[in-house]
Amino acid sequence: MAENLLELAASQLGTSGIGTLASALNLPAEKGQSALDTGIAFVLAGMLNKASSKTGMAYLFNMVTDTEVADLPSVLQQFADKAKLEASLPAGDALLQKVFGTRVEEVTKVATTELPGNEGGHLLKLVLPLVMALLGAQVKANKMDVSDLASFLIGQREFLRNKVPDALLDALDVKGFDNLGAALVTHGHAKPQEPREQALHGHVEKKKPVSFSSWFFPLLVVLIALYALNMCMDKGRQEEAAGQPFETPQEQAFMEAPSQPAGDTPPNENSAQAQLGPDKFSSNLRDYLKSFDRDPNQEFILRVKFEKGTAKILDPQSADIDALAQIMQENPQLTVAIEGHVQGEGNEIKEQEISQERADVVRELLLQKGIAANRMTATGMGSAKPVQESETGQTTPQPMNNERISVRVVNTE
Repeated sequence: MAENLLELAASQLGTSGIGTLASALNLPAEKGQSALDTGIAFVLAGMLNKASSKTGMAYLFNMVTDTEVADLPSVLQQFADKAKLEASLPAGDALLQKVFGTRVEEVTKVATTELPGNEGGHLLKLVLPLVMALLGAQVKANKMDVSDLASFLIGQREFLRNKVPDALLDALDVKGFDNLGAALVTHGHAKPQEPREQALHGHVEKKKPVSFSSWFFPLLVVLIALYALNMCMDKGRQEEAAGQPFETPQEQAFMEAPSQPAGDTPPNENSAQAQLGPDKFSSNLRDYLKSFDRDPNQEFILRVKFEKGTAKILDPQSADIDALAQIMQENPQLTVAIEGHVQGEGNEIKEQEISQERADVVRELLLQKGIAANRMTATGMGSAKPVQESETGQTTPQPMNNERISVRVVNTE
Protein backbone atom coordinates (compact mmCIF):
# COMPACT_ATOMS: atom_id res chain seq x y z
CA MET A 1 0.00 0.00 0.00
CA ALA A 2 1.31 3.43 -0.96
CA GLU A 3 2.06 5.93 1.77
CA ASN A 4 -0.79 8.38 2.31
CA LEU A 5 0.54 11.74 1.10
CA LEU A 6 -2.14 13.66 3.02
CA GLU A 7 -1.04 12.12 6.31
CA LEU A 8 2.61 12.54 5.36
CA ALA A 9 2.10 16.26 4.72
CA ALA A 10 0.34 16.76 8.05
CA SER A 11 3.08 14.93 9.96
CA GLN A 12 5.84 16.91 8.22
CA LEU A 13 4.19 20.29 8.83
CA GLY A 14 3.04 19.64 12.38
CA THR A 15 0.55 21.81 14.22
CA SER A 16 2.59 24.98 13.76
CA GLY A 17 2.96 24.56 9.99
CA ILE A 18 -0.75 23.84 9.54
CA GLY A 19 -1.52 26.86 11.72
CA THR A 20 0.68 29.06 9.52
CA LEU A 21 -1.20 27.83 6.45
CA ALA A 22 -4.55 28.67 8.10
CA SER A 23 -3.28 32.12 9.02
CA ALA A 24 -2.08 32.79 5.46
CA LEU A 25 -5.57 31.84 4.24
CA ASN A 26 -7.29 34.00 6.89
CA LEU A 27 -8.89 30.92 8.41
CA PRO A 28 -9.24 29.86 12.05
CA ALA A 29 -6.46 27.52 13.18
CA GLU A 30 -8.90 24.59 13.51
CA LYS A 31 -9.71 24.89 9.78
CA GLY A 32 -6.06 24.46 8.77
CA GLN A 33 -6.11 20.64 8.51
CA SER A 34 -9.26 20.65 6.37
CA ALA A 35 -7.76 23.29 4.06
CA LEU A 36 -4.53 21.30 3.77
CA ASP A 37 -6.41 18.11 2.84
CA THR A 38 -8.49 19.99 0.27
CA GLY A 39 -5.46 21.58 -1.34
CA ILE A 40 -3.47 18.34 -1.56
CA ALA A 41 -6.49 16.43 -2.91
CA PHE A 42 -6.96 19.00 -5.69
CA VAL A 43 -3.26 18.94 -6.58
CA LEU A 44 -3.04 15.12 -6.67
CA ALA A 45 -6.19 14.96 -8.79
CA GLY A 46 -4.58 17.37 -11.25
CA MET A 47 -1.41 15.28 -11.33
CA LEU A 48 -3.31 12.05 -11.94
CA ASN A 49 -5.12 13.74 -14.80
CA LYS A 50 -1.85 15.18 -16.15
CA ALA A 51 -0.31 11.71 -16.13
CA SER A 52 -3.00 10.26 -18.41
CA SER A 53 -0.36 9.67 -21.10
CA LYS A 54 3.24 8.50 -21.08
CA THR A 55 4.30 11.93 -22.24
CA GLY A 56 2.36 13.60 -19.44
CA MET A 57 3.79 11.22 -16.85
CA ALA A 58 7.34 11.82 -18.06
CA TYR A 59 6.70 15.58 -17.98
CA LEU A 60 5.41 15.30 -14.40
CA PHE A 61 8.45 13.28 -13.37
CA ASN A 62 10.72 15.98 -14.81
CA MET A 63 8.82 18.60 -12.82
CA VAL A 64 9.21 16.69 -9.56
CA THR A 65 12.92 16.10 -10.09
CA ASP A 66 13.65 19.58 -11.48
CA THR A 67 16.55 21.18 -9.60
CA GLU A 68 14.66 24.49 -9.58
CA VAL A 69 11.85 23.01 -7.47
CA ALA A 70 12.45 23.71 -3.76
CA ASP A 71 13.44 20.73 -1.66
CA LEU A 72 11.40 19.57 1.34
CA PRO A 73 13.45 21.28 4.10
CA SER A 74 13.17 24.62 2.30
CA VAL A 75 9.41 24.27 1.86
CA LEU A 76 8.94 23.29 5.51
CA GLN A 77 10.84 26.43 6.51
CA GLN A 78 8.37 28.49 4.48
CA PHE A 79 5.47 27.01 6.43
CA ALA A 80 7.14 28.11 9.64
CA ASP A 81 6.72 31.78 8.77
CA LYS A 82 3.68 33.46 7.22
CA ALA A 83 5.74 36.06 5.34
CA LYS A 84 7.99 33.40 3.81
CA LEU A 85 4.98 31.29 2.92
CA GLU A 86 3.31 34.14 1.06
CA ALA A 87 6.61 34.90 -0.68
CA SER A 88 6.37 31.43 -2.25
CA LEU A 89 3.18 32.34 -4.15
CA PRO A 90 4.89 33.15 -7.49
CA ALA A 91 6.56 29.73 -7.55
CA GLY A 92 3.25 28.11 -6.67
CA ASP A 93 1.50 30.00 -9.45
CA ALA A 94 4.05 28.74 -12.02
CA LEU A 95 3.55 25.14 -10.86
CA LEU A 96 -0.22 25.61 -10.97
CA GLN A 97 0.01 26.49 -14.66
CA LYS A 98 2.15 23.43 -15.34
CA VAL A 99 -0.14 20.95 -13.57
CA PHE A 100 -3.55 22.25 -14.69
CA GLY A 101 -2.66 23.98 -17.97
CA THR A 102 -5.62 25.69 -19.60
CA ARG A 103 -7.97 24.45 -16.84
CA VAL A 104 -6.41 26.60 -14.10
CA GLU A 105 -9.27 29.10 -14.01
CA GLU A 106 -11.97 26.41 -13.80
CA VAL A 107 -10.10 24.46 -11.10
CA THR A 108 -9.49 27.63 -9.09
CA LYS A 109 -13.21 28.46 -9.16
CA VAL A 110 -14.05 25.01 -7.80
CA ALA A 111 -11.41 25.33 -5.06
CA THR A 112 -12.89 28.69 -4.09
CA THR A 113 -16.29 27.13 -3.52
CA GLU A 114 -14.69 24.48 -1.29
CA LEU A 115 -12.83 26.92 0.94
CA PRO A 116 -14.39 29.71 3.06
CA GLY A 117 -13.12 33.21 2.42
CA ASN A 118 -12.69 32.99 -1.36
CA GLU A 119 -9.11 31.70 -0.93
CA GLY A 120 -9.18 28.64 -3.21
CA GLY A 121 -6.56 29.86 -5.68
CA HIS A 122 -4.38 31.08 -2.81
CA LEU A 123 -4.58 27.62 -1.21
CA LEU A 124 -3.48 25.76 -4.34
CA LYS A 125 -0.50 28.06 -4.89
CA LEU A 126 0.65 27.50 -1.29
CA VAL A 127 0.14 23.73 -1.25
CA LEU A 128 1.53 22.83 -4.69
CA PRO A 129 5.21 23.45 -3.80
CA LEU A 130 4.69 21.29 -0.69
CA VAL A 131 3.30 18.39 -2.75
CA MET A 132 6.14 18.71 -5.26
CA ALA A 133 8.70 18.70 -2.44
CA LEU A 134 7.09 15.66 -0.78
CA LEU A 135 7.07 13.75 -4.05
CA GLY A 136 10.65 14.81 -4.76
CA ALA A 137 11.70 13.49 -1.35
CA GLN A 138 9.96 10.17 -2.08
CA VAL A 139 11.69 9.89 -5.46
CA LYS A 140 15.08 10.60 -3.91
CA ALA A 141 14.69 8.38 -0.84
CA ASN A 142 13.32 5.41 -2.75
CA LYS A 143 15.38 5.94 -5.93
CA MET A 144 12.21 6.04 -8.01
CA ASP A 145 12.13 6.19 -11.77
CA VAL A 146 9.17 7.51 -13.76
CA SER A 147 7.42 4.15 -13.49
CA ASP A 148 7.76 4.02 -9.71
CA LEU A 149 6.38 7.54 -9.38
CA ALA A 150 3.39 6.57 -11.55
CA SER A 151 2.69 3.61 -9.24
CA PHE A 152 2.98 5.88 -6.20
CA LEU A 153 0.43 8.32 -7.67
CA ILE A 154 -1.96 5.48 -8.50
CA GLY A 155 -1.75 4.41 -4.86
CA GLN A 156 -2.99 7.84 -3.73
CA ARG A 157 -6.40 7.38 -5.34
CA GLU A 158 -7.77 5.32 -2.44
CA PHE A 159 -7.05 8.22 -0.07
CA LEU A 160 -8.75 10.79 -2.31
CA ARG A 161 -12.09 9.11 -3.01
CA ASN A 162 -14.13 11.25 -0.60
CA LYS A 163 -12.04 14.38 -1.00
CA VAL A 164 -12.37 15.10 -4.73
CA PRO A 165 -15.69 16.86 -5.51
CA ASP A 166 -17.60 16.11 -8.69
CA ALA A 167 -17.19 19.75 -9.73
CA LEU A 168 -13.41 19.25 -9.85
CA LEU A 169 -13.79 16.14 -12.00
CA ASP A 170 -16.01 18.16 -14.36
CA ALA A 171 -13.37 20.91 -14.49
CA LEU A 172 -10.77 18.29 -15.41
CA ASP A 173 -13.17 16.72 -17.95
CA VAL A 174 -13.04 13.38 -16.11
CA LYS A 175 -16.20 11.27 -16.16
CA GLY A 176 -16.41 9.97 -12.61
CA PHE A 177 -13.81 9.39 -9.90
CA ASP A 178 -12.97 5.87 -11.09
CA ASN A 179 -11.70 7.36 -14.36
CA LEU A 180 -9.29 9.71 -12.57
CA GLY A 181 -5.84 8.43 -13.47
CA ALA A 182 -7.40 5.29 -14.96
CA ALA A 183 -5.13 5.55 -18.00
CA LEU A 184 -2.16 4.87 -15.75
CA VAL A 185 -3.66 1.48 -14.99
CA THR A 186 -5.55 0.50 -18.14
CA HIS A 187 -3.27 1.84 -20.84
CA GLY A 188 -0.01 0.34 -19.70
CA HIS A 189 1.16 3.37 -17.76
CA ALA A 190 1.43 1.69 -14.40
CA LYS A 191 4.88 1.04 -15.78
CA PRO A 192 5.22 3.84 -18.35
CA GLN A 193 8.61 2.82 -19.60
CA GLU A 194 8.66 -0.15 -21.94
CA PRO A 195 9.38 -3.25 -19.80
CA ARG A 196 12.62 -5.04 -20.39
CA GLU A 197 12.41 -8.55 -21.76
CA GLN A 198 13.81 -9.83 -18.47
CA ALA A 199 10.93 -8.22 -16.64
CA LEU A 200 8.41 -9.89 -18.93
CA HIS A 201 9.84 -13.40 -18.91
CA GLY A 202 12.07 -13.51 -15.86
CA HIS A 203 15.08 -14.47 -17.90
CA VAL A 204 16.27 -14.53 -21.45
CA GLU A 205 17.93 -17.52 -23.01
CA LYS A 206 21.27 -16.69 -24.49
CA LYS A 207 21.26 -16.99 -28.23
CA LYS A 208 23.80 -19.31 -29.81
CA PRO A 209 26.51 -17.45 -31.67
CA VAL A 210 26.04 -17.35 -35.42
CA SER A 211 28.73 -19.31 -37.25
CA PHE A 212 30.74 -17.74 -40.06
CA SER A 213 29.72 -20.33 -42.62
CA SER A 214 26.00 -19.94 -41.87
CA TRP A 215 25.92 -16.46 -43.38
CA PHE A 216 29.01 -16.12 -45.57
CA PHE A 217 28.21 -18.72 -48.27
CA PRO A 218 24.56 -17.68 -48.78
CA LEU A 219 25.74 -14.09 -49.04
CA LEU A 220 28.40 -15.07 -51.56
CA VAL A 221 25.78 -16.83 -53.73
CA VAL A 222 23.56 -13.70 -53.67
CA LEU A 223 26.48 -11.45 -54.66
CA ILE A 224 27.43 -13.74 -57.58
CA ALA A 225 23.82 -13.74 -58.78
CA LEU A 226 23.63 -9.94 -58.59
CA TYR A 227 26.92 -9.62 -60.47
CA ALA A 228 25.69 -11.92 -63.25
CA LEU A 229 22.42 -10.01 -63.50
CA ASN A 230 24.24 -6.71 -63.75
CA MET A 231 26.50 -8.04 -66.52
CA CYS A 232 23.44 -9.17 -68.48
CA MET A 233 21.79 -5.79 -68.11
CA ASP A 234 24.96 -3.99 -69.27
CA LYS A 235 25.17 -6.22 -72.32
CA GLY A 236 21.52 -5.54 -73.12
CA ARG A 237 22.04 -1.79 -72.85
CA GLN A 238 25.10 -1.96 -75.12
CA GLU A 239 23.20 -3.96 -77.77
CA GLU A 240 20.27 -1.55 -77.59
CA ALA A 241 22.54 1.48 -77.86
CA ALA A 242 24.23 0.00 -80.92
CA GLY A 243 20.94 0.11 -82.83
CA GLN A 244 20.04 3.71 -81.89
CA PRO A 245 21.11 6.95 -83.65
CA PHE A 246 23.94 8.99 -82.23
CA GLU A 247 22.97 11.70 -79.69
CA THR A 248 24.98 14.76 -78.77
CA PRO A 249 25.84 15.19 -75.06
CA GLN A 250 23.30 18.05 -74.90
CA GLU A 251 20.55 15.87 -76.37
CA GLN A 252 21.43 13.01 -74.07
CA ALA A 253 21.34 15.27 -70.99
CA PHE A 254 17.95 16.61 -72.09
CA MET A 255 16.50 13.16 -72.64
CA GLU A 256 17.79 11.88 -69.29
CA ALA A 257 16.50 14.87 -67.29
CA PRO A 258 13.73 13.75 -64.87
CA SER A 259 10.24 14.83 -65.85
CA GLN A 260 7.88 16.50 -63.38
CA PRO A 261 5.48 14.04 -61.73
CA ALA A 262 1.93 14.10 -63.01
CA GLY A 263 -1.33 13.93 -61.10
CA ASP A 264 -2.01 15.14 -57.53
CA THR A 265 0.77 13.07 -55.92
CA PRO A 266 3.40 15.49 -54.56
CA PRO A 267 7.12 15.00 -55.25
CA ASN A 268 8.76 12.67 -52.78
CA GLU A 269 11.42 15.09 -51.52
CA ASN A 270 12.48 16.31 -48.11
CA SER A 271 9.64 18.77 -47.83
CA ALA A 272 6.25 18.18 -49.37
CA GLN A 273 4.99 21.25 -47.57
CA ALA A 274 7.56 23.45 -49.29
CA GLN A 275 6.36 22.10 -52.66
CA LEU A 276 2.75 22.79 -51.77
CA GLY A 277 3.33 26.37 -50.74
CA PRO A 278 4.08 28.43 -47.61
CA ASP A 279 1.71 29.11 -44.74
CA LYS A 280 -1.20 27.08 -46.11
CA PHE A 281 -1.68 24.56 -43.34
CA SER A 282 -5.19 23.45 -44.28
CA SER A 283 -4.61 22.97 -48.03
CA ASN A 284 -1.18 21.40 -47.49
CA LEU A 285 -2.55 18.82 -45.03
CA ARG A 286 -5.57 18.04 -47.21
CA ASP A 287 -3.36 17.53 -50.28
CA TYR A 288 -1.07 15.30 -48.23
CA LEU A 289 -4.01 13.13 -47.10
CA LYS A 290 -5.14 12.73 -50.72
CA SER A 291 -1.67 11.69 -51.82
CA PHE A 292 -0.62 8.07 -52.30
CA ASP A 293 3.05 8.85 -51.68
CA ARG A 294 3.21 10.21 -48.12
CA ASP A 295 6.33 10.87 -46.09
CA PRO A 296 5.51 9.70 -42.52
CA ASN A 297 7.92 12.30 -41.11
CA GLN A 298 6.34 15.24 -42.94
CA GLU A 299 5.69 18.20 -40.62
CA PHE A 300 2.80 20.62 -41.01
CA ILE A 301 3.44 23.81 -39.09
CA LEU A 302 0.58 25.43 -37.21
CA ARG A 303 0.53 29.22 -37.26
CA VAL A 304 0.03 29.82 -33.56
CA LYS A 305 1.69 32.39 -31.30
CA PHE A 306 2.86 32.10 -27.70
CA GLU A 307 4.17 34.69 -25.30
CA LYS A 308 7.98 34.61 -25.40
CA GLY A 309 9.48 32.09 -23.01
CA THR A 310 6.08 30.80 -21.81
CA ALA A 311 3.22 28.53 -22.85
CA LYS A 312 0.67 31.37 -22.75
CA ILE A 313 -1.08 31.24 -26.10
CA LEU A 314 -1.75 34.62 -27.72
CA ASP A 315 -4.16 33.43 -30.39
CA PRO A 316 -6.30 30.56 -29.01
CA GLN A 317 -8.70 31.12 -31.92
CA SER A 318 -5.97 30.32 -34.45
CA ALA A 319 -7.40 29.54 -37.88
CA ASP A 320 -4.93 26.66 -38.28
CA ILE A 321 -6.12 24.99 -35.06
CA ASP A 322 -9.72 25.34 -36.26
CA ALA A 323 -8.68 23.89 -39.61
CA LEU A 324 -6.97 20.91 -37.97
CA ALA A 325 -10.06 20.22 -35.85
CA GLN A 326 -12.25 20.39 -38.96
CA ILE A 327 -9.99 18.03 -40.93
CA MET A 328 -9.93 15.52 -38.05
CA GLN A 329 -13.73 15.65 -37.82
CA GLU A 330 -13.95 14.98 -41.56
CA ASN A 331 -11.49 12.08 -41.24
CA PRO A 332 -12.57 10.10 -38.13
CA GLN A 333 -9.71 7.59 -38.46
CA LEU A 334 -7.02 10.26 -38.60
CA THR A 335 -4.60 10.40 -35.66
CA VAL A 336 -1.85 12.98 -35.27
CA ALA A 337 1.21 13.82 -33.20
CA ILE A 338 1.46 17.42 -31.98
CA GLU A 339 5.04 18.47 -31.33
CA GLY A 340 6.30 21.61 -29.64
CA HIS A 341 9.68 23.09 -30.60
CA VAL A 342 11.64 26.04 -29.23
CA GLN A 343 14.61 27.98 -30.53
CA GLY A 344 17.24 26.67 -28.11
CA GLU A 345 19.15 29.03 -25.85
CA GLY A 346 21.10 26.70 -23.58
CA ASN A 347 18.72 25.55 -20.82
CA GLU A 348 17.59 22.19 -22.19
CA ILE A 349 15.34 21.29 -19.24
CA LYS A 350 13.49 24.60 -19.44
CA GLU A 351 13.22 24.35 -23.22
CA GLN A 352 11.75 20.86 -23.01
CA GLU A 353 9.22 22.02 -20.40
CA ILE A 354 8.06 25.01 -22.45
CA SER A 355 7.80 22.97 -25.66
CA GLN A 356 5.80 20.28 -23.83
CA GLU A 357 3.47 22.87 -22.28
CA ARG A 358 2.85 24.48 -25.66
CA ALA A 359 2.05 21.15 -27.29
CA ASP A 360 -0.29 20.38 -24.37
CA VAL A 361 -2.08 23.72 -24.86
CA VAL A 362 -2.76 22.97 -28.53
CA ARG A 363 -3.96 19.46 -27.69
CA GLU A 364 -6.22 20.91 -24.99
CA LEU A 365 -7.77 23.33 -27.48
CA LEU A 366 -8.47 20.45 -29.86
CA LEU A 367 -10.06 18.47 -27.00
CA GLN A 368 -12.33 21.43 -26.36
CA LYS A 369 -13.32 21.34 -30.03
CA GLY A 370 -14.54 17.76 -29.67
CA ILE A 371 -11.51 15.77 -30.87
CA ALA A 372 -11.09 12.54 -28.89
CA ALA A 373 -8.03 12.33 -26.64
CA ASN A 374 -6.91 8.99 -28.08
CA ARG A 375 -6.54 10.53 -31.55
CA MET A 376 -3.65 12.83 -30.69
CA THR A 377 -0.49 12.94 -28.64
CA ALA A 378 1.42 16.00 -27.44
CA THR A 379 5.20 15.90 -27.14
CA GLY A 380 7.73 18.56 -26.26
CA MET A 381 10.80 18.28 -28.46
CA GLY A 382 12.69 21.18 -26.87
CA SER A 383 15.33 22.42 -29.31
CA ALA A 384 16.39 18.93 -30.37
CA LYS A 385 14.81 19.07 -33.81
CA PRO A 386 15.71 22.33 -35.57
CA VAL A 387 14.06 22.92 -38.91
CA GLN A 388 15.79 24.25 -41.99
CA GLU A 389 14.34 27.25 -43.79
CA SER A 390 13.57 25.13 -46.85
CA GLU A 391 11.43 22.83 -44.73
CA THR A 392 9.12 25.59 -43.53
CA GLY A 393 7.88 26.53 -46.98
CA GLN A 394 9.23 30.05 -46.46
CA THR A 395 11.17 32.00 -49.08
CA THR A 396 12.48 34.71 -46.74
CA PRO A 397 14.96 34.26 -43.86
CA GLN A 398 13.36 32.99 -40.65
CA PRO A 399 15.71 33.72 -37.71
CA MET A 400 13.38 31.99 -35.21
CA ASN A 401 12.27 29.17 -37.49
CA ASN A 402 12.65 26.53 -34.78
CA GLU A 403 9.98 28.19 -32.59
CA ARG A 404 6.97 26.26 -33.82
CA ILE A 405 4.15 23.81 -33.23
CA SER A 406 4.17 21.06 -35.83
CA VAL A 407 1.71 18.30 -36.67
CA ARG A 408 2.58 14.87 -38.06
CA VAL A 409 0.08 12.37 -39.40
CA VAL A 410 0.37 9.09 -37.48
CA ASN A 411 -2.45 7.05 -38.98
CA THR A 412 -5.22 7.57 -41.54
CA GLU A 413 -7.02 4.26 -41.27
